[in-house]
Amino acid sequence: MDHNSEGILKLLQDIKELLLGTALLLLGGIFAGLGAGLGGLTGSDVFLLLLVAGLIIILYGGVHIWHGWTAHEVVEHPEETPNTQP
Repeated sequence: MDHNSEGILKLLQDIKELLLGTALLLLGGIFAGLGAGLGGLTGSDVFLLLLVAGLIIILYGGVHIWHGWTAHEVVEHPEETPNTQP
């Protein structure tokens, strides 16, 4: 496999991690909001489970975003870039 295409695949995987983390943050926020809102209105313990699950999903999404954001390292190879010679 070409060195450049390997870097592109790693970058795409990091972007996938960021998108998955964002989706999990949104889903966890919806669950936590419903759990807090409906649990406060009805006083039922079932919605407390929804709140806790939402907070765990938010934490998991944050870990995915952190991993996707910090995993990729940009490395420049000046000798490989074409048309940069004067």
